[in-house]
Amino acid sequence: MYVPDMPVPTKNKPIMNQTNLKLDFNERADSKPAWLQSFELDTDQLWCYPNRTELENQMATDMGLPIDSVMLCNGGDESIELLYKNCKLNNQSLLVPEPCFSQYTHNQIVWQNETIFTAASDDLTIDVDALKANIKANQWVILTRPNNPTGEYLSTDVLIDLISTAQNNGAWVFLDEAYIEFACENEPFEYTRFSNLVVLRTFSKAFGLAGARIGYIFGEPEMIEKFRKIAMPFNVSRANLQLASAAWQARDEIKGYCQSIARNRQHVEQLLRNSGLEPCASRGNFLLFETTFEKKTLFSRVMAKFGIQIKTELGGLPNAVRLTIPENMDLFNQALQLILKPQLLAFDMDGVLIDTSQSYDQCIIETVDVLTGKAVSQSDIEIVRAQGGFNNDWILAAELIKQQGVEIAYEKVVETFQKLYLGDGSNEGLFSQERDLLLEPLKQQVFNSRQATAIVTGRPKMEAEQGVNQLAIKPNYMISADDVNQQKPSPEGLLGVMAAGQFKRAWFCGDTVDDMQAGTEAGCVCIGIGAMTPEAIENLYQAGADVVLENINQLETLL
Repeated sequence: MYVPDMPVPTKNKPIMNQTNLKLDFNERADSKPAWLQSFELDTDQLWCYPNRTELENQMATDMGLPIDSVMLCNGGDESIELLYKNCKLNNQSLLVPEPCFSQYTHNQIVWQNETIFTAASDDLTIDVDALKANIKANQWVILTRPNNPTGEYLSTDVLIDLISTAQNNGAWVFLDEAYIEFACENEPFEYTRFSNLVVLRTFSKAFGLAGARIGYIFGEPEMIEKFRKIAMPFNVSRANLQLASAAWQARDEIKGYCQSIARNRQHVEQLLRNSGLEPCASRGNFLLFETTFEKKTLFSRVMAKFGIQIKTELGGLPNAVRLTIPENMDLFNQALQLILKPQLLAFDMDGVLIDTSQSYDQCIIETVDVLTGKAVSQSDIEIVRAQGGFNNDWILAAELIKQQGVEIAYEKVVETFQKLYLGDGSNEGLFSQERDLLLEPLKQQVFNSRQATAIVTGRPKMEAEQGVNQLAIKPNYMISADDVNQQKPSPEGLLGVMAAGQFKRAWFCGDTVDDMQAGTEAGCVCIGIGAMTPEAIENLYQAGADVVLENINQLETLL
């Protein structure tokens, strides 16, 4: 077991910053399209109402579609709104496979259409057989590829089968392709072979214009005309028509961006899989995976410390995480590596690995009683400890004595405490009441593996070694109160270990506010242990905890 030299280190939080990276709504959040950098708005005609027809017909021609088969909308959301409106006006039902984009469930609540939702398969893919079994006449079947939130991409054969089945049953298909550019599909699909098909696309995602609200639908001109009739007049502004026109002319440029996102997506997917997570196979600009509640919390809060927003609240998927893939991976990759591949696991000892409620905490109670004749409770100890700055139990005992209105020299407090803890010739020390909290499965997983480990404790050196021997563990590093100039909440001990082992990614498990503050200052993932009341849990989170566990053995759910 190595104890590094402990010079006073410079506080170092190299990975924590205030960069805002918005990865929760699948927007193009971290890069501006090249064509947009040179775009200039022509304001000469803003005084007159817009006309979509010229751009719509240009798009139709470029796509090999008949004139009048394309309609521009106020984002893809208006297209979905028009679908539900059309169904309500014409008494048509809807068939929606789950999981689905939240706008479909939102519109169902608003419009109250007759709707059948088919449950997903166990792996969250669309249950194609269940979907086909529920197709009936006078119905719209909603298909999304790549699907949101999973990224599932329906193959050409499956898509043709579903559209044909709908056609044979007198039903229509609304195909949502908001993320189609990210699929980087080389095999063309013959949209024009189907008369019962309306396709949604958008400039919000790959084109980076989510804030401009421009989408479009295409299909048979007669079908698209039904949507035109129920849309608001002038639903796309002149300014946005200019943006859409410029974006359309630059659509080949977008291909390079989408290929870059696809490569980054594959990298993240492999990283997740190597860490024991199972992301859904995705062809979108995002990845979704299900995990434990604790790990979801860890992802959310660590990402937030990096200034990264991710999606962790998805309807019907309580333990799912969805990550939008950025073009520049530097910051995102740092956060992922810290969450998924820690180089060091560091632990406080008391209250984390060893139950000291009948030893150290009892020593505090008895020290106050011996020196003041007054009784304090475990609750009194927890209240003071939660304030921070009382990681050392001698100092905590001295504070409780002071609160009794009694003046006692600090040296006397220490002497009394240590006599109670270590015992003497006539009394067995309270240290004998300590019990291990670390169970054998996690002990083997953590301390008997290749994983680097450290103990960073406020115990004096002799008592720290006693604790290590009691636990029968062999950490690579041990930092006691005697090895530092400043104890927690100073990050000195943690930073010293990280510097000694050249560790850039560390997790720290502790049970106090001081532990969480020290871990946060050192740039660690902070895992709170043992808080049982809402107030105690909130205190740890406020101090910087990324997740709070009931006991140390739940750490297995995060590893």
